[in-house]
Amino acid sequence: MRSVALFCVVLSVQLVGGPPAVLPEAAAARLAQSLNHARSHTDHVWRDTGALNADGTLNAYVEIARGDQRKWEYDMQRNERAMDRVLPRGVGGYPVNYGFVPQTISYDGDPLDVLVLGPSIPGGRLVRGVIVGLMHMEDEKGLDSKVVISRVGPHGRAMDRLTSADRSRIGDYFERYKLHESGKFSSVGGWGTRAQGLAFVESSHRFFRECRDVLRGPCRLIGNQPYIR
Repeated sequence: MRSVALFCVVLSVQLVGGPPAVLPEAAAARLAQSLNHARSHTDHVWRDTGALNADGTLNAYVEIARGDQRKWEYDMQRNERAMDRVLPRGVGGYPVNYGFVPQTISYDGDPLDVLVLGPSIPGGRLVRGVIVGLMHMEDEKGLDSKVVISRVGPHGRAMDRLTSADRSRIGDYFERYKLHESGKFSSVGGWGTRAQGLAFVESSHRFFRECRDVLRGPCRLIGNQPYIR
């Protein structure tokens, strides 16, 4: 009950006041570790690819293609994705392309997760898209919201809509995809707007820029600065 109550408080903050302005201590430590692992690479996908482009589109690195039952995760030290495990048959393949936004760090110490609508996209690709929403989520590590994007059409417009059927299908999957893992859980707390998705991108990018020198304790964002690429 305590976990549910805490999630309701966190979700209320997201919906009313935007994403929390504090990066937890463990996440700040992970940021420092990831930057250290990336140091040996002249060109590093997560460290050196911009988050947002000048035209307002978002960059996303696809780790897992839609339909894939293999859980791929980006290895900061190797600068490429690596297969972590294969999900049970009963869980099924991912219902949406899954990856991360470069130059971001989220509340669990990983880059901000991104869901890319549309057909299957091979893992390991960088794609450009427009933000269409946000999936509020919590897991055993804490707040784990995911920005939702659509690929860009010829005129810079979204090619895919985030429909109610998409919300139901994707939300159901992420509610149950950890049920077979002991000590782990996931809870989808609803869906946010494009503006809320952008707010999470901007805050997680600010964490990436401003929290890299925090060696101890949590990192707090000060002020409401505009996004600077």
